[in-house]
Amino acid sequence: MGIVSQLRTSYQVRPDTKPATSKHKEMLVVMTGLVYIEQNALLSGAQLDDAKRSVRALFMRASGEETMLRKLVEILRINKDLHHAFSAIAKISARVGTSVGVISKKVNYLKQYVSRLNITPDEGDAFFGPFVTFTQNFQNSIIAFNRHMEAYLTCKEIEAKRTHEHRIAQEASVRLKERLSGKLGTSESKGVKDTTDELEANIKQELLETFDYAEARSNLADAQRASRLKGNDITELLEGLRCMCQMAKNPEMREPDRVVSLNAKPYQDIFKLFVVALKKYPRLGKIQDFVLDYFKLYQRAFGMFSLDFTNFNKAAETLAANPEEYFDAKQEDEDIRIKMEKLRKIEGMIPFLESAGSCLHEDASESYPNFSKRLSGIIGLVSSEWEHIGEELLLAKVAAEADLSTRLS
Repeated sequence: MGIVSQLRTSYQVRPDTKPATSKHKEMLVVMTGLVYIEQNALLSGAQLDDAKRSVRALFMRASGEETMLRKLVEILRINKDLHHAFSAIAKISARVGTSVGVISKKVNYLKQYVSRLNITPDEGDAFFGPFVTFTQNFQNSIIAFNRHMEAYLTCKEIEAKRTHEHRIAQEASVRLKERLSGKLGTSESKGVKDTTDELEANIKQELLETFDYAEARSNLADAQRASRLKGNDITELLEGLRCMCQMAKNPEMREPDRVVSLNAKPYQDIFKLFVVALKKYPRLGKIQDFVLDYFKLYQRAFGMFSLDFTNFNKAAETLAANPEEYFDAKQEDEDIRIKMEKLRKIEGMIPFLESAGSCLHEDASESYPNFSKRLSGIIGLVSSEWEHIGEELLLAKVAAEADLSTRLS
């Protein structure tokens, strides 16, 4: 039994005294959603203005509310994806920055620790020198990774803007070409000279060839190239980290050799150096766990950064698909905690609107008052996906109903 069916049997509805038009019932759902959305700023200013205009238009005609409901859900889905993207990017940026800080502290501690060991020159040459150098190189690489990721986000944002500009220019170009193709270069008047026809035809062709949104296309190509190059920098850097991590693994656990880049740097087999040094200098056994912890640190850092880069690219796809909404949302909320809270509310609103919308046509003879009671029951349903916003939704319904019930027919 579905959510709505459960509610219909959970209480006795008094006999309908006056059948209501579907318009009023549908508008109650739409306006409840809009009141809640506006109170919690779940749409951008432009999106909300557009929605309000659509609602005002609905009062002027007999149908269209169901389309409006679908439109609201679709906009919320877009914003849900955007807030997911914001959250992912923020988490990745914070995690990378924190990891860089933690690893840097460990590198500094390692240098201090080694300086207190009173190691012999032979021990230093055999292992400790290469170990400290290896770790320092690893630190430099992750600092570069963090810097590249920050620049990569900037590149992706610029690319999204250029994509939007190119799309607008392309649409304008198509519209102009459609107009020109029928209005220039031809004449039905017999008195027009051939030279005039030829001149107009030349003008038409020149316009069609010149107005090709060249600047927008060039800007987009430049932005895509910058993103691609920065992405390649990160990919190459991650490959370098992978190669370093291979040298800090037991040889039996290493991956097969890949095709080596011409720019690839050779790294010392730090794991093998440690194994040999352990046999040659027995006192190193006392710090075996300490050294292996650093080897583990390399593996975890590389794995995490690789996942972060993959997840970042997924989030960037959402950015590219909805550039206007992305930058509107970015400007409105700088605090990621606000975006996370909005995401929770959007995740409740979408299933509520879908469930409320699905019950609209179950009983065409149901009166408006009875439908209103049933909608309140849907809102207050325990263990629903919107339970966490139920109280606020009920308040929004009260406001929406007050507005709807006092409108002049």
